[in-house]
Amino acid sequence: MKVEAVGVGGGGGVSSPSIIMSQTTKSFSSTKPNLLSKYQSKVIHNSAAVTATVENGVEGRDEGSTANASADRSHCSRDGAADSITVSSKASSISSSKSKGSIKQRIKNAMGRKKVHENKDVREESPPVSSIQIAVDVKVEKKKQQQGRKKKKPKQDIIISPEAIQLEKEEVQQQQLAAQLQQDNFQLRSSNSSPWTGRVVGLRLPSSVDPAFDEKCKPNGRRVDPSLFLGDKDKKCGSTGWNPWEEEGSDSQRSCLDDRHKNYFSFHHSDYDYYENDDKCQVSIDVHLFNKKDGISMKIHMARDPSEGLDKTLQRLKISMEKKLSKKKKKKKGKQQVTSVSPVVWRKRERQHVVREETSYFEDLADIIPINLCNPFSEGGVTHDDASVPAESCSEYEKVDDVNSFSIEELLKKANKDDFGKYAISVPIEISQSETMHVPLMVDPCPPTITSVATFGSFDHTRLFENTPLVVEVCLLFAKKAKIVWFADGEKVCHDNHCYTPTKSDVGKLLTVVVTPMRPGHDGKGCEEAYQFKRRVDALPPMPILSPLRDEFLVHRDRLQEDKQPLRVVSYNILADQNASRDVNRDADDMIYSHCKLDDIIKWRRHPLIVHEILQYQGDIVCLQEVDRDVFDGLLQPCLKAHGYQGYYSEKGLDDASGIREGCAIFWSLDVFESVRLPDMKTHTFREMFQDFMCDERLHKSEWTTLHDVSNLLEEHDHLKHVLFNKLGHVLQTVVLTDKRSKEKIVVANTHLFYHPHAAHVKCLKMLIACRQLEIEHIENELSPIIFCGDYNSTPDSGVMQLLLNRFVDSGDEETWKHLCTYEWEEGAGGDLKHVSSIDVEYPPSFPQLISAYDKAPDFTHFIECFAATLDYILASSNFEVVRSASTLSFDDMKEHVAMPNEFMASDHISLVADLSFGDL
Repeated sequence: MKVEAVGVGGGGGVSSPSIIMSQTTKSFSSTKPNLLSKYQSKVIHNSAAVTATVENGVEGRDEGSTANASADRSHCSRDGAADSITVSSKASSISSSKSKGSIKQRIKNAMGRKKVHENKDVREESPPVSSIQIAVDVKVEKKKQQQGRKKKKPKQDIIISPEAIQLEKEEVQQQQLAAQLQQDNFQLRSSNSSPWTGRVVGLRLPSSVDPAFDEKCKPNGRRVDPSLFLGDKDKKCGSTGWNPWEEEGSDSQRSCLDDRHKNYFSFHHSDYDYYENDDKCQVSIDVHLFNKKDGISMKIHMARDPSEGLDKTLQRLKISMEKKLSKKKKKKKGKQQVTSVSPVVWRKRERQHVVREETSYFEDLADIIPINLCNPFSEGGVTHDDASVPAESCSEYEKVDDVNSFSIEELLKKANKDDFGKYAISVPIEISQSETMHVPLMVDPCPPTITSVATFGSFDHTRLFENTPLVVEVCLLFAKKAKIVWFADGEKVCHDNHCYTPTKSDVGKLLTVVVTPMRPGHDGKGCEEAYQFKRRVDALPPMPILSPLRDEFLVHRDRLQEDKQPLRVVSYNILADQNASRDVNRDADDMIYSHCKLDDIIKWRRHPLIVHEILQYQGDIVCLQEVDRDVFDGLLQPCLKAHGYQGYYSEKGLDDASGIREGCAIFWSLDVFESVRLPDMKTHTFREMFQDFMCDERLHKSEWTTLHDVSNLLEEHDHLKHVLFNKLGHVLQTVVLTDKRSKEKIVVANTHLFYHPHAAHVKCLKMLIACRQLEIEHIENELSPIIFCGDYNSTPDSGVMQLLLNRFVDSGDEETWKHLCTYEWEEGAGGDLKHVSSIDVEYPPSFPQLISAYDKAPDFTHFIECFAATLDYILASSNFEVVRSASTLSFDDMKEHVAMPNEFMASDHISLVADLSFGDL
């Protein structure tokens, strides 16, 4: 294609030259770079017209295709004599319009534009002869032969100043610099610039922590985006600041770990060998990636040996990322080829050594917005005060050359000695056969970490009721505490507490918790996690056992007032789920709770209502029976602890193979009693007590002469001995409590006896042994008074209650000894026992007299369809005085409910509550 350039004289002399290039608008609007391979011009200074011929080769393609053009020389003459000026330039590739601050844009801003006249035969008058004008008319070839010639579009004249030419030279220089950097596997081609950024979170895990804790120990199905609940100022990450590898840390540093991990991390130099010798420790690596273009987030998890070489770890990281990000076709099976391009580790230069260089790679690195390391919903909206790499100092990082000389653990140690952003990694990802992108990653060593999140029934199943507490428990690593903020339908309702009690205004709303792990020097921002409960808050159902029946026990008590107050004691069999859930798989005829809807019997609903009831009584001592292990750990212990109680759990069963996962629990208010050391929270199995008290040495020294008769009975009754020693796993709990005000001590006991109706003699003998143990602790603690609670599975007229209250059971008591020779644990196991006779059972004078908190026995404390009776008791030594006891339900009250449990009664037992006064208490 030939183009004519005409210079128009305007009189006068020659002023500073300018060049006007004419090109079609279509050529400049192309979405791919237009390359002007070369142009040369000779200019003869003259006021006359100058004609320049430029030959340009253009391949006509669809709009958006690349145009390749070349220009030959232009010759101009003036009266056969001329001074010639040759302008020569080599045009480089112009980056796409998406590139920020490109040379193309800077040239465009330096140019002036001038339109030509609409009439192609008449051109606008040029400026005075002080400038040289070259008009370039580019013709467009036919797109298809079938189409007619298109009408030429108006031309556009562009004024290029010397400044633009200088900028063009700078572009060439930048390309040369880019080529040099590419030799170090560092610079990216502009067409392959990575849309992915992120950070590498490295954790040095003790052997007690599962490297897959994020998947196994958190309710990820209920996880939500924490940024939805945080204000703008809360979305910024904090600085790390705290170094878990500090050789000599302060006490505050050593307390930054959760109690269960303190044995694995010590900051004294003498204990540092632990890191070298513990083969079970691992380094957990989580790569959190974010696509700036598409808004996609992704996580890659790796568990590595701490001693593994860093180069090997980085290669493994590259392979894992390529599997996620690469678009290449899978290669055939065989030995995997290792690419020559390896990941690079970068270290931030010291401030005085920073040298300014401009590269598009570091512009990408500067754009890294650290992704919340535990937030899969993060879209880069989180910024880090100390982590960003400013674009104007984009070469603050220098390459680390000695990566082969240290391990991944040592990298974490090095990185953790400085603020976040000290180290970075660039990972080359081959996304196709011809394209490689470099993904920049910041290294984040040992940030405050949440290793588990739990609540009773998980966030999916548990039922939420107004005025019923909820507790979220977390385990932490490299953190001292967790701030837990509660939201109801997005509105903050509790600022910082692991326990929250929904109010009436929360009914019908969804609750969400945002958990932030924190430590000195790190406020945990950027480490937040959020979880939402599946069920909305329900209104509390009517509970006839509470109101109006026991309104007087629901009045608020001020335990801290100086006036003497009676002790409030609560005893409650809460119906273990292990027992209630058996009904689910039974036939209708065999179901114990056939009257109860399955939705009302599940523990996720029943036990939160039980916690509500217990807390309403504001008891000083709470004794519970039929407590599931998971209910104690996940609900009772955290909820009562949050309300100022201390307590412990004792599980029944002979061993783990027994399958029994329920037992007894005692709680006491720390407002009233002093804290108790764990060794003083005692659990006695009846099997061990029988074996202990039946030995000859103990029998001869004991005033309990009845124990001699019991020993003789067991020698004659092998099956009874087998049952007591090997089959029954019931326990007796005892704890000595000290009143904070009076310093008086009280022995508190709790038990749950065997249920079988034909085993009255078994229960009587076990109660005898239990009281022998109580006497020992009574004497050891200066004759301290006794409170004895439990489900004795015995009616008020049984031999057990005669023994407890009347201190004696006659050998002729038919109800007690009726099945002595006929009861069998397994059919046919008893044998011929006709020669075995019953015995008298009594307490010695040294054992204190006991009284019942209920002078008149309730109509029942246990009510199911086929059976109703009083089986539960609160007993105390006679030096206590019963101030009052809470009313219980009558048979008339139960007519409309059929039996227990039901929609309004969470257990098949009734709770007992009594106020007792003693001495200076």
